[in-house]
Amino acid sequence: MQIRGSGQVSNDSNEVQEDTNDSSDPLTTYLQQAKYKEESSDLTNSISGLYRLLDLCNDDDSTGIVDKIIISKEYLKKLCNDMVPSSFKSISEINYTELNSISFRLIGCYGNRNLIAKLLLNKNIIDQQLYDSFTSSVSIDDTNKPSLRPGIYLLIMKANLGLLIYWPEIGCYENVPNISSQIKRNMINLQRYLTKLTDHQMCFMSDKDLEDFDLNLENPDNNSDEDDEPQCEFEVKKRQEKEEFKIDNGFKVNLSHKIKTEINNQMEDDVPLYPLIVESTTNQSFVTRQLIKETLHSNNITSYVSAEQFPIDLKTKLQDRYLHIDRVEMDINALELFVIHGLKMDELLIPLHDALSAARMRIKMRTDQAISEDIKIIQQVASRKLRAFESHFDKYIMHDNDLSQTNISDFERIRKRYPGIETQIEEKIKINSKKWRKMKKRYNLTCIVIEDKLHEAEENDDEKKKSIKTFYKMFTDDETNLEKLFDKYTPEAQQSKSRWNAIIGVFKISNITRAKRMANEKPDEEFIQELVKFKLFEGYNDIKEKIINNFIKEYHRWKKDDLPNNFHEILLNIRNIQLEDKLKREYEEEKKIIEKNMFEKICNEIETKYKDGSMRLIVLSVKKQYMYFTIEYDIEEPQPNQLQITFYETSLKEEEGLHVQENESYVPYPILCSNMNQYGISFRIDPQEYDIKKISQFDNHKFLLILYNKKMRRIEIFFDTAQQMAQNFKSHSTIKSFKILNTDENFIIAINEPKGLLAIYNTKEVKLDIFSFYDNRSRLYARNANIQLLQWYNNIIPNIKYFLFIKDTEELCFVENSGRARIFNLMNLQFRPAFCNFPRNLVNVLSSTDGSCIMAFAKEKPDEFNSIISTDNIEQRDYNNDIKEINRVYVYFSKNFVSAGKVIDLPLNFKSLEFLQISCINNRQTHLISLDLQNGRLNSLLVKITLEQAQFRFQKCMQKKSLASQRTKLNDLVNVYKLMFEKYPIDSCIDPKQNRPLSLKIVLDIEDNNIEDYGEKFNEYITGMFDNLKYYTNKPTSMLKKFSASVITFKELDVEDTNFQKKFSSEYQLGEWIIQLCCLIPIQIAITRNNLFQPLKDGLSSNENYLIELKDGHHLDIISKNISFGWYEGIFKHFGSKKVKVVSSMGEQSCGKSFMLNHLVGTTFDGSAMHCTEGVWMSLVNTQEYIYVALDFEGLKSLERTPQEDMFLALFNTVVSNLILLKDISTMFQKFQDGAKLFESDPKIFQARLCVIIKDVPKVDRDDIIRVFQSKFDRLVSEEGEDNFITKMYGSGLDIIPWPVFGDIAWFKKLSFVNKKLEKQKVKYENAITFLQDIKVIMAKLKICDWDSLDESLIQIRIATLKKLLPTAISYGLERKDSVTKLLLDHDTGKPIEDPKTDLSDILNNFDSTELLPDANIHLYDEYVSFVQLSEDLREYFDEIVQSQEETSDEIKWYENFGKFLNYIIERRISRVRKWYAQNTAKLPQDNSNVINGKYEMEQKLDKLALLWTLCGLTCQQCHLKCIKNFNHEDDHDCLTNHKCNFPCQFVEAHNKKLIPKCIHKAGHEGKHICKKIKHLCNEPCDLIGKRNCQEVCSKEIGHPDGKHLCQSTRHYCGVSCSLSTHTVKGDYRCPNKCIKSYEKPHSSHRCENGTCPIQCSILNCQRKCQSNDHFHSYSGFLYVDHFCGNEHHCHELCEDDGICKVVIEPKKQLQEPFTKYIQLSERLRCSKKIPPNESKHIGKHTHNENGFHFCEAQCQFCGYFCTLPYGHEQLHNTRHGFDSNMMQIKFSEDDEDNISEYTRVDGQRKFTLCNMHCKNLGRHRHIDYCQDEVICKSENQRHDIKHIDEQIQPNPDRPKDFISHKLFWERTGFKDPYPEQQDFAEFDNDRHTITCLNLK
Repeated sequence: MQIRGSGQVSNDSNEVQEDTNDSSDPLTTYLQQAKYKEESSDLTNSISGLYRLLDLCNDDDSTGIVDKIIISKEYLKKLCNDMVPSSFKSISEINYTELNSISFRLIGCYGNRNLIAKLLLNKNIIDQQLYDSFTSSVSIDDTNKPSLRPGIYLLIMKANLGLLIYWPEIGCYENVPNISSQIKRNMINLQRYLTKLTDHQMCFMSDKDLEDFDLNLENPDNNSDEDDEPQCEFEVKKRQEKEEFKIDNGFKVNLSHKIKTEINNQMEDDVPLYPLIVESTTNQSFVTRQLIKETLHSNNITSYVSAEQFPIDLKTKLQDRYLHIDRVEMDINALELFVIHGLKMDELLIPLHDALSAARMRIKMRTDQAISEDIKIIQQVASRKLRAFESHFDKYIMHDNDLSQTNISDFERIRKRYPGIETQIEEKIKINSKKWRKMKKRYNLTCIVIEDKLHEAEENDDEKKKSIKTFYKMFTDDETNLEKLFDKYTPEAQQSKSRWNAIIGVFKISNITRAKRMANEKPDEEFIQELVKFKLFEGYNDIKEKIINNFIKEYHRWKKDDLPNNFHEILLNIRNIQLEDKLKREYEEEKKIIEKNMFEKICNEIETKYKDGSMRLIVLSVKKQYMYFTIEYDIEEPQPNQLQITFYETSLKEEEGLHVQENESYVPYPILCSNMNQYGISFRIDPQEYDIKKISQFDNHKFLLILYNKKMRRIEIFFDTAQQMAQNFKSHSTIKSFKILNTDENFIIAINEPKGLLAIYNTKEVKLDIFSFYDNRSRLYARNANIQLLQWYNNIIPNIKYFLFIKDTEELCFVENSGRARIFNLMNLQFRPAFCNFPRNLVNVLSSTDGSCIMAFAKEKPDEFNSIISTDNIEQRDYNNDIKEINRVYVYFSKNFVSAGKVIDLPLNFKSLEFLQISCINNRQTHLISLDLQNGRLNSLLVKITLEQAQFRFQKCMQKKSLASQRTKLNDLVNVYKLMFEKYPIDSCIDPKQNRPLSLKIVLDIEDNNIEDYGEKFNEYITGMFDNLKYYTNKPTSMLKKFSASVITFKELDVEDTNFQKKFSSEYQLGEWIIQLCCLIPIQIAITRNNLFQPLKDGLSSNENYLIELKDGHHLDIISKNISFGWYEGIFKHFGSKKVKVVSSMGEQSCGKSFMLNHLVGTTFDGSAMHCTEGVWMSLVNTQEYIYVALDFEGLKSLERTPQEDMFLALFNTVVSNLILLKDISTMFQKFQDGAKLFESDPKIFQARLCVIIKDVPKVDRDDIIRVFQSKFDRLVSEEGEDNFITKMYGSGLDIIPWPVFGDIAWFKKLSFVNKKLEKQKVKYENAITFLQDIKVIMAKLKICDWDSLDESLIQIRIATLKKLLPTAISYGLERKDSVTKLLLDHDTGKPIEDPKTDLSDILNNFDSTELLPDANIHLYDEYVSFVQLSEDLREYFDEIVQSQEETSDEIKWYENFGKFLNYIIERRISRVRKWYAQNTAKLPQDNSNVINGKYEMEQKLDKLALLWTLCGLTCQQCHLKCIKNFNHEDDHDCLTNHKCNFPCQFVEAHNKKLIPKCIHKAGHEGKHICKKIKHLCNEPCDLIGKRNCQEVCSKEIGHPDGKHLCQSTRHYCGVSCSLSTHTVKGDYRCPNKCIKSYEKPHSSHRCENGTCPIQCSILNCQRKCQSNDHFHSYSGFLYVDHFCGNEHHCHELCEDDGICKVVIEPKKQLQEPFTKYIQLSERLRCSKKIPPNESKHIGKHTHNENGFHFCEAQCQFCGYFCTLPYGHEQLHNTRHGFDSNMMQIKFSEDDEDNISEYTRVDGQRKFTLCNMHCKNLGRHRHIDYCQDEVICKSENQRHDIKHIDEQIQPNPDRPKDFISHKLFWERTGFKDPYPEQQDFAEFDNDRHTITCLNLK
């Protein structure tokens, strides 16, 4: 049995096949049937809280159908999400941390199914009906009832209690003699999982179980050594047999209704349709035929067209065809594409879009209605909180009394439904009014000023009163500027002399800052409480009330105007996830209904319009890719009737095959083979063109199909698997046949598949032709041609009715119509002298599979009986008078071929003699196979043929067993622990902390009178059982010393009792427990097939066609990301920082690799004699310090694997492992040597310690064994030199460990020695994230044969990943910003990049300490968003938190501070991104071109970011403030304010202390602030109005004598466009600014306020400005002026050095191949030199690395891989080769000694072979090459290792060719011989039988 985790639930089932055979063992038959038959219902879903965790399913294996234990994804997902919602997203994304918040106690349960069901019934978990279903499923007669599948289940009984139930297979513990060993293995493995998941188990035993339990069985006195040893004595038995032919009932396979209909087809339109049993000596298959009567045939075609071609292509296809839309394959999206782009009928979609819009509106209304009820309650919650806030105002505010009452339950419901809603409300009801904050600042400042005055006045009441009035005046003053307000009410500030100005200024700023800090830090509630209780106002209630009312007034304004907006934000976010999902589902459902109805309606309209035509065009799918469309059609074309041929194969389950091996009388139970739940493989032929002449089946599922082509008048022979044959017939209009023979239709055929012979008898010419297969079945050649037989029939053409081979011989039987049968011998080409007369009414003639007899089948009437009839069935002798026909077989033994040696009547129900074939099962049983047309079944008769001879058999000795040993099965309820510990380790070798003692409580369904006695007896039994276990296995058993057992009656059992739980359960964290569950089940991670290393995704093969479409070249990255380890992915991520050690085991098949690995690491690889391990399997063991990754490898040197596949496995093992256990594989060292030549000698990956284990070495032989192996290694190292694999792959060292004989106590002690080796081994993977990354990249490299260093590949992948994440990192300071937010991470450790807290005072002077917002999630860059939009949030933040622009008196200072703030924000982002890049490249070589280019690309983008946030600083177009757009903007300058001056009029006296109005000028103007309410100055229009910088009104005194009106501006600007206009390398440039020179001064050159050169740097891609401070330096007098930014630049040119800069691997899809071939291409890298500052280019030629390595340009002519030596090397080229699909091994035909023009491929047609591996292991061989000098060759003066070929040979037959030696072949390639050390290759063997390598183009 395989225990492998595929990560998916496999519920596939076969056709229901009822077994109705007459086997004498009905229970065994029932077990076989019940276990694998499709269940009608699964009871798991009927029980609340029950989750299936481990499931049993069937899987096909090379040894048959086996059981597989897998984790149930469906139920584990349900468990996780039921416990913690959304914790399980996929098998690789499980939130184990969240799941660890759930803890529960757990008890394991196993044993009697009925008692477990009774427990569930008693606890009201199931009802009586379910209980009946549970218990009735054991019944033999009721297999179709609902049942619970075998496996392990978790039952959640309470929140903190669970039962882990092992529900056994039927018959698991029953006393059944022939119980399946597979069931026993399942029992052991599932018990192992139960004990690993729980420390406490309960075994349920009924009174019957107890009665049958032998409590003395494990008593040492009753167990001799012989009884406990496995039966291993055999003997050779001789038996003298007489000729005998007996029949008995065989198997019966029920067929589905569909197949039953097929087999009853007979004849239609003169086409025979009756079924055929396939002739085969080793397989049992049949073929059905159906006539597909279609005058029109559908061809599936695909069009790939542009948007313009689509309607034209469609119109062409519609000619004489009506249109049909496939309702199954097409969906609404595809239909829309078809309507819009193909039919150009957009109007058809209007009703659909209208209906969907209406549905959206309905859903929105339902959404609003559903949420409105919750909003009312939320509003009430907010109102209550507001009232609580208002209560702080005490009596000064009136409260609403209209709050409606809401149930507490409603509040609770809202809290649960909207987590965090109260916090949101509390945040939103915080007063965010700017005026409120200003009032708080003003109030705080006033308090500071007044408190200082009161402190000076001390107890003076007058001063206090005066201060109170001053307090009110200052608080209500109209002055908005706090600095001026402070000056106004602090006379010392006004009267201070100049020398005190600085001190007073500091004092003022400090107090203002203090007031702001108090306003920001003190919550509003606390502020109001202090305001209301302020002692200063005692006795001044009127002033106090006025001040409080000011705040209340602003509060009410905020509550009315602003709060609704705040609250609206909450309401916008109120979307209950469950409610939204529900409504979304409703919409999706409604949408589906609408789309379904409209889909049908639109299809009908289209089909109505396009209804004309005699043929049909079906639209199957429409897909859009960019501007191209892929449309799949079924197009009808005239087609004659088609004959559909369907092959049905059968197979035996693995257990069935074993039973047949052990018992020749056992009746097996074959089942139909299925492919993806589909039975049968079909294809079609034209019956007008082809007739089926013969079908036979050979080994490896290959069929020999012989068709006669009536049109071409020839025989066409096809030889392949049914699946491949069907694929070829379906995909090709012209089918390439295996062999073609030209002949007329007068022939019959015989096949002898054991001998590989095919005979064709020409009935008209009476001649015979014999063909034979080569040994590898690759070619059929003519062996004997034109054998004339007419003379043997007296020159009279015989009427041959039957013609067959006597199987396994070289004799043919000819049966004439008269019944005369003769045997022709192919060795002497003569008939036997004797002949035999068969019955005249023959129906069929067959040969037995061994050729011992010939069977003639006849249908006879009862009156034709004769005396020679014999039968072994008494019932068959009592014939009924009504019987009209008897089926009879006449048996003629080959040695005495004269008369029938036996005549037997067949059973009455065995009717279809014409379908009969004879076949052998497992080389043990012979079956006559037929089809029962009436009952729809494939059935057989078991035939036993005995020859007259002495037979010898090697068989087990029959021994009498004691009663105890016969009844061992009854004790398996307890003995399962012994069986489990025999197979798996008891004590953990690597982690003693995992040795948790087990506790067993045996639950007996008996009265409690003798319960104590049973407790003692079971304890004695278990003690004896474990003593025997220790004695016979010599395993360490310290854990068993703490094993405890007790007994309790079922009646007393109460699992819900608290005391019981404390004593008999353990507590687990759910997350860790699920991890333990997942670690138990290994997963397959890779396989080797077709000479390829193929990584898997979640245990399954994945589609790789997407790789061909990739254009970015990151194939290795994409392949590695497509590799997934199923459940282990999430575990590695969860333990991301934990160190990883990899232990692996390799060796030949069945040498105990898995057993040793299990006992060393503690895994559960189920190695067995069936060597079911295929490829590479992974398992995890989690300890406190490490994650141990165990890799179990397929056995090497197997017949199923090629040397190249073995080499891939060995290389992968070496690269990834820390410690390798290599068992008994001394003959495989060359595979390691082959691998050493591929990968570069990379110390990063070649760190494994190789332990060569020689098993079963007695102590006395250890030294000799070590010397032998030392000698082997010494010889290998001497031959290979520095290239030896030990040095290159294992750090020049390995361990040779002679392992003790199995069963010796030293065997297990040796594991501790290996464990110490493992402990000392340096950690190869510092954390799980690194391991996950490295192993996937290694697997991807092996897949595509990328032999470059792992470091280089990891560098490329890391840089590609960083480049992909870089835009988001720069824009948001995050790696991911979508549905999931992901911080910047160090990808080597998984830790986030630090986002340090920053204080405002660290950036700006004279500002109090305030923590700034963090960097992450600030949006700073977006190519599609303007700078004004990007900067809006930061402007508001600065204005509110740091410094308000409206309140500042110094605009220049504000701009300076704002610039510093932005500069810090940008520099912080740049710093974090650089740190992120640096940390993720810290372990990479900094001089690597990928790292350099990646850093350059990052710096380029960071420069863009910095430039984007560089402020313009020129004057605003509408006022006099500075522009705060970015410096490179092209539109008008803008300060992004309202452009109004916010200062009050300076003519204060004129307003008589009234409210002073604000200034009417633009912000930032020169001169005094003037209002418009009172005419303070002239105010007449300025004479220069319209000029730039004009303030528009005269600022002179009223009535000034001169008539010239001028404003306050000291200069009126010219305003003409700046004169700067020039041509640069990047195009023409014209300065957009206006002249600021005085209009009064004459000037010819106009100059703007920008003094620096605004032109961009002339270097390509540089966006910085020119460094010159001269705006007009372009006019310096030179013809051309360079504009340089003054920085160093990267060169953008490509490397010019000779040779190849970089070799890359790209996929190349092979036509009609399921796999992708990878090829090498060359790539030019960018120059790595820097362009010096103020230079346009660097010195010297372009190079990617000064004096760096460049590859040679030579390519291997076969695989295309580049030479790995440096350009210009002098020695032979050398490379690490790739795949060569052209070279093949051939053998020349033996038909004609002088003709060598025909050859046969003999290498199994493998197309993916490393070109240097073709010659491997061939010994002496030769190559074919084009002749280089034909004249010399023909004169025979050529070299000794060349032989000219005179005949023409494909390819290019006209070009002369030579045989050449292996050495010369590689010399001519110019590349180093991969195997120069093999002396055989140097020899030139020109024998015609020599294997020849051919690779010519």
